[in-house]
Amino acid sequence: MNILVTAVGSELAFSVIKALKLATFPFKLYGSDINAEVAGKYWCDKFYKVPLAKDEAAYIHKLKEIVQSEGINAIIPTNDVEILTLSRYKEEFQNSFNCLIIINPSEEVERFNDKWLSYLWFDENNIPCPKTFLIRDLMSTESNLSGLTFPMILKPRIGGGSRSIFRINSHDDLKKYSIVMPDHVLQEYLYPDHEEYTAGVYRTMKDEVFVIILKRTLKFGMTNTAETVFDSGLENFVRQSILKTKLSGSVNIQFRLTDKGPKVLEINPRFSGTTGIRAHFGFNDVEMSINELIINHKLAQPEIKKGFVLRYFEEQYHFVN
Repeated sequence: MNILVTAVGSELAFSVIKALKLATFPFKLYGSDINAEVAGKYWCDKFYKVPLAKDEAAYIHKLKEIVQSEGINAIIPTNDVEILTLSRYKEEFQNSFNCLIIINPSEEVERFNDKWLSYLWFDENNIPCPKTFLIRDLMSTESNLSGLTFPMILKPRIGGGSRSIFRINSHDDLKKYSIVMPDHVLQEYLYPDHEEYTAGVYRTMKDEVFVIILKRTLKFGMTNTAETVFDSGLENFVRQSILKTKLSGSVNIQFRLTDKGPKVLEINPRFSGTTGIRAHFGFNDVEMSINELIINHKLAQPEIKKGFVLRYFEEQYHFVN
């Protein structure tokens, strides 16, 4: 099995590779990145430097070269731009090179990568979520601001991760930030802070939905500590939410448990930063993807280990003479 993980300088790629290294099938790991020196390069058997995915023609041409020369069986993209770009080439790579790009359909990626489109979809499908506003629309007239209750959260409309997320405590804060971040969305703040959850989901081609739920704390916008949670009500909430979508394979749902029940913060139609953590608890959705889509194994709900994880930073050293 020859597997290519993209953007191996990213936190998400590290998580995916950690999960892969726990898999039971034999494989050779290839990595790619736009930079020549990244930590993930030294986690792979072979590494390639590639163009920016924004330069679509050059990027796709290079990936095709790698796939053909190395006999790549599967590509796992881990960068938002690459995910969106490669979602449009999934069928071509499958038909031309028998190479599976492990990714959801482009229309689903585009919807759930956009927090405003996600909010409209949540609302339409009766999935509880925080009230969300487009900053441009909200700031168009003063009257729109009168009903807001602070604090609120300002987030980029497109993409995931913890970058450019701010807590807005007043109308003055909102006016100040809206000038420099007019394309962001403003979201209702959900309480309590200590009821933050991230759920890993694997939806099979037969619509079986397997779930792991982690209660977590955040640091710098990322999971800092997490513990496995066994709650049939929350698991059912996650399953029913996913079954309303057209998503398949690995999906991540982030939510908070409020006094009115769970409310979805976002759905990520891809592997997530806790993929490696989930794998250590027995829920290896990278392995599940390969087993179902390439090896044709029948899947079952994994047995989740009870426990907790403490996250920390680490470095990759490379000395030269």
